[in-house]
Amino acid sequence: MPYRSILHFLRRLGLVALGLFLLTEALGHITFFLSGAGDADLRRLEALPAPARQDRPPENLNGVAEWPTAKGRAFQQAPMLDSLVQNGILPPVADRLPENPLVIVPADQHGPYGGTWTRYGTSPSDIGIFSHRLAYDGLMRWGPMGHEIRPNLATHWDIADEGRSYTFHLRRGVRWSDGHPFTADDIIFWYEDVLQNKDLTPVISVEYNKGGQLVQIEKLDDYTVRFRYAEPYGLFLKMMASNLSYRLVSYPAHYLKQFHPRYVPQEELLAKARAAGKDFWYQYFTDRYDYRNPTCPRIWPWIVNKPPPARPAEFIRNPYYWKVDPDGQQLPYIDRMTFEIFDIETINIKAINGEVGMQGRHTTFQNYPLFMANQEHGGYKVRHWLDGGDGTMAITFNLNHKDPVLKKLFHDRRFRIAMSHALDREAMREAAYLGQGEPRQVSPPPASAYYVPEHLYAYLEHDPALANRLLDEVGLSARDEEGHRLRPDGQPLFLNIETSSTMLGAGKTFEMIAANWTAVGIKSVVKHQARQLYAQRRNALLCDVLVWGGAGEIIPTLDPRWFIPYNASSFFGLDYARWFRSNGKKGEKPPPEMLRCIEIFREIERTVDEEEQIRLFKKIIEINRQNLWTIGTIGAIPQIFIVSEKFRNVPEVAVACWPLRTPGATAPESYAIVAD
Repeated sequence: MPYRSILHFLRRLGLVALGLFLLTEALGHITFFLSGAGDADLRRLEALPAPARQDRPPENLNGVAEWPTAKGRAFQQAPMLDSLVQNGILPPVADRLPENPLVIVPADQHGPYGGTWTRYGTSPSDIGIFSHRLAYDGLMRWGPMGHEIRPNLATHWDIADEGRSYTFHLRRGVRWSDGHPFTADDIIFWYEDVLQNKDLTPVISVEYNKGGQLVQIEKLDDYTVRFRYAEPYGLFLKMMASNLSYRLVSYPAHYLKQFHPRYVPQEELLAKARAAGKDFWYQYFTDRYDYRNPTCPRIWPWIVNKPPPARPAEFIRNPYYWKVDPDGQQLPYIDRMTFEIFDIETINIKAINGEVGMQGRHTTFQNYPLFMANQEHGGYKVRHWLDGGDGTMAITFNLNHKDPVLKKLFHDRRFRIAMSHALDREAMREAAYLGQGEPRQVSPPPASAYYVPEHLYAYLEHDPALANRLLDEVGLSARDEEGHRLRPDGQPLFLNIETSSTMLGAGKTFEMIAANWTAVGIKSVVKHQARQLYAQRRNALLCDVLVWGGAGEIIPTLDPRWFIPYNASSFFGLDYARWFRSNGKKGEKPPPEMLRCIEIFREIERTVDEEEQIRLFKKIIEINRQNLWTIGTIGAIPQIFIVSEKFRNVPEVAVACWPLRTPGATAPESYAIVAD
């Protein structure tokens, strides 16, 4: 049968009858199309219907507002905090909230309080996504559809000097989870003692270095900070909303100073570090800052109570969280969140059984028929969110390979184009994606202003004859007795297609890639590894071919990793990315075509006008079309989220992508759970 993963689930669930399997598969296809997910008009983001039909329109999304001063301080708290206030352990809720708490207007209803949000991860590090996807709280953040940047810890901001100067006005009276005030001093601590400390930050990110100078951050008063760059930085606010600002507001100065040599004698600090099993002070500092440390204060809606390896790991509500609903009820509504660690297969079984609160991570599309068929039995709904990255399995060759023969081969664009034409994407679509989606390269989707169809649909035709001709042209015409091609040095050409065990749900796609390449004489084998080992080999430049979830992104300027050697996720050229991020101090200088992309991107960064940013980035996309550094497979697949019927305020439709820190942009602090 073509759906081995589904059959394995059926065995585990005891549903072994072939007839039921066929019925389930057919039901999955039917419900997919009846729901509207199969034919949604992705060319207009606003036109996307709610695929799983409900009583309300998908426009019912959360909103934000400021607390009206006319309402006074009439706030309410979760019942689980009542006894703590009554016993004097916590001050009253009005004293815990800021002068002007941020108001989250829920998508559906206000409350109720209570309940446990059950989630699953594959490892302790995987649980760490909590700190930026579920606790997505920076100075500002994106709305759920990626249309606008909303206030958050900053109530508002001012732009001056043609995009060189940005002044942020902080929400007055916000407190860390231990009750200590959050002020501009915390941002200055991060700037002076973390960002500029070479032990904690060996290489300062390029986002903070513009015009050859480090950004200058100045405290104007306790609730006002100004960022000033040497040159205009047109992407700054978008970058702040996506990933920069939640980091720089996450360092509580009053707590972390006790682990920093600027505030504690070096000998005393080193003794403490060694007593904690660390060799260096900065390891100790990082350990105390880590999300798994329950004593480190946070500004998140939930804070860790039982860190991994506890099973389950548990996060509980932050009594000092600084947001409310329109009725003055302090958020979050949900009391606690738990994470259990299982393999992906088990996570999918638990989702089918209705044991998930709300989760899209690790749900595999290959099990879509089972998800749809078991909604009533499992007590959940399947939500279809728009894939804002137009995710497609991305194939990259290691252009920094340590083997000079392979490196030269991988750098030949004819080789990369040949390997793209060798892929039978239609067969992949039928076998691995239930006939859904369409062949695509890694490029912005039609819903994006950055959409370039000439790249999205380039080199996709399954043409083994063309692939063979191109491979012969690059010097791979010689073969062994089994028909496998030989390298130019006469050695057998053998490629390991490497990926993480967390990608097992896409195993059928990997096997088909290997089979297609072997069919044109490039012997290839899939190599699944533990995520940590995969990362180690990848970062050491030891891999031949890397496969990961690619994303063209609706707003690719925020995460251009697949178009330029931008960061540690630019798998086609990790050493080029090190060169880029270190401003040439580390890594390997990229070839001319990549350098041109980097030059254009730096021009984009200096451009405040968004239309000009779009025009320039399309030039980068055209260079990518010519060179095909990243090969795509199947795109236009909706992102699946399993949502318990007890959950409220989870949007039926939102944009799911990394720049929006999904589901962070949908305000998880406003999700609620109703009782049985």
